[in-house]
Amino acid sequence: MIAALPDPPTATSVLALVQSIERRDPADPASLAFRNALLRAGLEIDGAGGLAALEAMADAVAADDPDCAAARTALLRAIWAGLLP
Repeated sequence: MIAALPDPPTATSVLALVQSIERRDPADPASLAFRNALLRAGLEIDGAGGLAALEAMADAVAADDPDCAAARTALLRAIWAGLLP
């Protein structure tokens, strides 16, 4: 029997990680844990749908709150630097 692969992260789960990072000091160990989880989510998204899926996810997270869009885009680009162009 072949094991099913897990579904890639949803916009809701990625947004929750981003919001968790936003609420913490960058030096907080929890912030580092959330950043690592966000990197793993990016790797899963990239594996499931490539660059187009990563860009769509970044757009969805930014669109959730237009006032935070630029900061969230910058955060995702920093954490997903090796995945996004």
